[in-house]
Amino acid sequence: EKWDSMTRRWRDNSIVQLVRLFLIDEVHVIKDESRGATLEVVVSRMKTVQSSLCRLLENHDTVPPLRFVAVSATIPNAEDIAEWLSDSKMPAVCLKIDEEQRPVKLRKIVLGFPCSDKQTEFKFDLTLNYKIASIIQTYSEQKPALVFCATRKGVQQAASVFAKEAKFLLSMEQKQR
Repeated sequence: EKWDSMTRRWRDNSIVQLVRLFLIDEVHVIKDESRGATLEVVVSRMKTVQSSLCRLLENHDTVPPLRFVAVSATIPNAEDIAEWLSDSKMPAVCLKIDEEQRPVKLRKIVLGFPCSDKQTEFKFDLTLNYKIASIIQTYSEQKPALVFCATRKGVQQAASVFAKEAKFLLSMEQKQR
């Protein structure tokens, strides 16, 4: 969102014109209802900046190409994203790193919880937040754990509940502080 506002008047902003590497972390956000359009606009604008600079400086000097690096742990259509990031001069390379190439193997636990007919989806998500602490305690073996949430607001809610429920993770000294 900040880069979107900085690049709206990119012709007046020399910093934007100096960018040579554009890292798109969590590119799967592109499908998010509230933030996806902004990401799409920003990437499209950066592609426009690059092509405009190449045309402007075509006869004088060569502009080093703007490289896009898009990363995601969960995107199912990486080839489509690569095609979108490609241009006629430089096609994108799509690298898929599978689990076997990880230096530390992941252990995945999938648990299912029923949602009653009387419960709204919102309330169901909230009830799941109260289960996180005990699930981590049961399965983490005192090692780091990742909890995925569907939205930014969901992360904030889960973190708030978890912070209250996670007292078992603190030593006595930490609890006193």
